[in-house]
Formats: sequence, structure tokens, C-alpha cells
Amino acid sequence: MKKVIVNDFEIGGDKTFIIADIGSNHKQDLVLAKESIDAASESGADAIKFQSIQLHELYLNPEPQTVTFIKQLEFPEDWHFLLKEYCDKRNILFFSSPTYLKAVDLLEKINVPLYKLASAQIGTFPQIIEKVAKLRKPTIFSTGIATYYEILKTVNIFKKHGNDQFIILHCNSIYPTPSQKVNLQLMNTYWHMFGNPVGFSDHTNGTHIACAAVAMGAKVIEKHFTLNRDLKTPDCSSFSSDPEEFKNMVSQIRDIENASNVFYDRLQLHSEESDFKEKITCKIIAKADIIINEIIGEQHLKYLRFPIGIDCKDSNIVIGKRARRNIQIGEIIKYEDIK
Repeated sequence: MKKVIVNDFEIGGDKTFIIADIGSNHKQDLVLAKESIDAASESGADAIKFQSIQLHELYLNPEPQTVTFIKQLEFPEDWHFLLKEYCDKRNILFFSSPTYLKAVDLLEKINVPLYKLASAQIGTFPQIIEKVAKLRKPTIFSTGIATYYEILKTVNIFKKHGNDQFIILHCNSIYPTPSQKVNLQLMNTYWHMFGNPVGFSDHTNGTHIACAAVAMGAKVIEKHFTLNRDLKTPDCSSFSSDPEEFKNMVSQIRDIENASNVFYDRLQLHSEESDFKEKITCKIIAKADIIINEIIGEQHLKYLRFPIGIDCKDSNIVIGKRARRNIQIGEIIKYEDIK
């Protein structure tokens, strides 16, 4: 699989790139946004993502209900500078999804190392795709409302500008997504189509589907993050993880990586396995009295676990041989006991 390097993180390598998508779970409160960054960082996130949204940059004469909704999502433009600086101090990567052209300029001014194009832009806004592609920076594509044709068109725009540093995230634009509509196999489809790293933007309840995605090859996991599910924001719902759930997800993903990324053959056992095997090895015991010079047969033997003696797997060494001494019932038979 191709690798995409973001700062010093190798996306497509053995470690999953885990994004805490704070999105709109900030309520336009800078203190809450910073507290969310702190909590996500402490929960093990590799990166923090926001959404660069401004009503007047997106709509012409919007309906009142649209105004009400989008105003809850807005990301103050000066926050790009403030939160990038704050994330730098926390040593965690900051980036945002630009939804309007000016947002790309704002993100370039603070020199973000990574872009995210949401499926809403992939599926509807080729101008912003062109603008980001020309930057030749690593970029994540989400695919929720994008067709194969639109994803392919986006990839071709990037390749036209000499930018092959893209990661494709399978996602579902259903909030929350029921498990039967997730279709994780699409990650493999995208990998076979393009050969670049793939991942999963998770909108399901809980974290088990995200963990399954990692086991199936996801190199990026994006999960909505909130300090508290009781916050009254559009993104703050059942599919957003609070700090405890997010931390557990990160721990489970790291365990999955440990279980998946190192291959051992079975030519040798782990020492723990060898020790256990040795403890349960059966040795050859006299089931009946055996007289000196008597030919030992199967009828004379039984097999019980014991630390010393002849292994039951070597019974052919004993059966058919003559006894060197009188062996009593219940005795361990040793090599020196047979001729």
C-alpha cells in the first residue's frame, strides 16, 4: 500500500491515524473548543479536525431554518489561527474541512499539513477540489454522498496537478448510521481502485464498527468527538464519542494493531506457550507390574501429565522392548528402565 506522510506520521503504515472530529461541538465558545482539544489529545487522538463553515460564504438568500441550522455550525474565522497555535502547543495536529474557497486561504496562512475534503465538497464543488489539489498537500477525501464517478473525478483532478497524496475514507452520510448500512467492504473497493491508503469516517453509535474497520485494513479512523453528549449542537448526538469512549476506542485500535501487524510462523512457539505445553505433556507410567526381561506392551502403559519421564509421543521407544528391572504399577518409566 502506498504511504502518505503527514508531518512525521506515515499513513498507510502499521499505525492507524486517529482523528477526533470536534466539528461543531464547540458552540462558538473558544474555551469549550480548547477544552475539547485537551480532552481529545489526552484520549489518544493523533489529530484534531474542525469544519470551516460560514453561512454567508455558502448560501444566497437562505431560508430561515437554514440560517438557524448553519449558525449552529459556524466556525469563527479567527479561530483558525488561535486553535492551530493551541494545538501546536499541545503537540497535536490541527486541520479543518474547508467548505468555501476563502477557507482554503485561511488554512494556508497557518500552513496546515493536511486537508480534508468532505463528501459534500467531493460530490458538489469541483472548484474547491481544484484549489486544494493545486497545493499538493496530503488530503483526505470522504465519500458519503459521492458516487464512484465523483470520487474518480476528484482523484483525476489531484493527479492532474501532480498530487497523489490522498487518502480515501469510506463513510455514510446517515446520522447515526445503522450497522446494516455501513458496508465496510467499500474500503477494499477503494483500495483496489486507487492503491492509496483507505480509512473509515464513523457515524455509527459506539466504537465497535470503527475497530472492525481497522481489523479490515483502515489506516485512518475519524470519529466525532464531544466533551459531553448533552451539549446542544447538531454534531453532539449518539454517534459522537465522549472522552472516555474515545480513549477506549484508541486503546482497542492499538491492541488490534499489535494483534495484526506482527507475523510469527509456527516453527517455534512463544516461551509462554512452550512453558504451558511442557506442563501438560503426558509421560509414560506403568499401568501394571512389569517383570525384568518382560516385553513391554501397550497393556502395561498409561499416560499422565508429569514433569519428568519419557514423553507419550515416544511410546514406540518403549513398546516392544524388554524391561531392565522390575517396574511396579504406578512408576514412571525412564529410558534406563528399558533394553
